[in-house]
Amino acid sequence: MAFPTISTGEAFSSTDAFREVWSLDNFENAEVNTGTALINNGRPGVAYTPSGSFTDSEPLGGMTISGIAVGGVGLDALQVSVATDGTYEFPVTGAGPTTDNGVLVYAVVASGKITSLTLTSTSNVLWGVVNNPQDYVAASGVACVKIGVV
Repeated sequence: MAFPTISTGEAFSSTDAFREVWSLDNFENAEVNTGTALINNGRPGVAYTPSGSFTDSEPLGGMTISGIAVGGVGLDALQVSVATDGTYEFPVTGAGPTTDNGVLVYAVVASGKITSLTLTSTSNVLWGVVNNPQDYVAASGVACVKIGVV
C-alpha cells in the first residue's frame, strides 16, 4: 500500500538540526518518497528524502525506464530522513480559501499510515496547524500545514 498523502510543496523550510532518521518497520515495511506525510508514535513528520530503497521511473524516447535507485544516500532500505518541523502544502479535507491560520489539522491513520489530512477531529490524530503564508491563495481542499507544533 502506497502512502497517498504527499506534500505538493514546502512553504517554510525545515531545520537541519531537527531532522531524524525513522525506521519504516512501523509502516508495514513500505518505501516512501520525499514529501510523504508520516506519523511515528504520535509525532508528525514529512519525508525529507526518499527511503533508502526507493526507486523511480523516467520516460525516455517513448518508453519508460523503471527501477532507478533514488533513495536517500546512506540510509538502509527501510529508513527515511524525516523533517519534524517546517510548513508544507498538502491536500486537506475541509480546508480552503477561508480557513484561518492556526486551525488544527488531523491525520486519518490506517495501519500506521496517514491516508489523508482533515480538519475533522473525530477519532483522528492531531498532526499540525494551518500556516498559510501571507498572500498565499489556498485552493479548495488544500492548506499549508505546520508540523512539529503538536
